[in-house]
Amino acid sequence: MRVTWRNFVILTMAGIGVGCTWVKSTPSADAVRIVPADRVADCVRVGTVSGFTKADVAGVDRSVAKVQSEVETLARLEAVDMDADTLVAKGALEEGRQAFIAYRCL
Repeated sequence: MRVTWRNFVILTMAGIGVGCTWVKSTPSADAVRIVPADRVADCVRVGTVSGFTKADVAGVDRSVAKVQSEVETLARLEAVDMDADTLVAKGALEEGRQAFIAYRCL
């Protein structure tokens, strides 16, 4: 395959995009915990939240750890808006998407 300047730029940008984290947290969101379901017995359910981010950039898969981190950050940010302080995953991360149950623990 002949690498042209245009292809080089596209591949470089895709490589940079694969490694980048686009979601920025806040101190309030950082305080929201993600715990197993057995840790919310004394908590009040306040709703559900979800996170979604791109699992690939220009056809190149992103790091699962980065995608998981971004999805959790997005869910934490949404939980803050609901006055929730704890999240429990409803299922596994699939194609950059995951849902969580939001709780306020006393």
